[in-house]
Amino acid sequence: MTDGTPRVLRVSFEFHVDRELKKNIQWGRIERALEAITHRVIGMAETVFPWAWKVTVRKQWVYNWADDTESHILPSTSDNTPA
Repeated sequence: MTDGTPRVLRVSFEFHVDRELKKNIQWGRIERALEAITHRVIGMAETVFPWAWKVTVRKQWVYNWADDTESHILPSTSDNTPA
């Protein structure tokens, strides 16, 4: 048996694209965006969460029995607003 209680901080982000946006967003671009976000989070981790010894990047399908979710509207740009 190990001492202590395992603790994990999990943070999720959802990026929404307007249904009316007529822009072809290719999977390669999404992969590059996810990679950039991942690298930035890992890069910040030792400063903002110095007691963590590991970062796990998880992609999963989840049945949420409890869910506390916030949505934040981003400023309109030519890339995220339908013409």
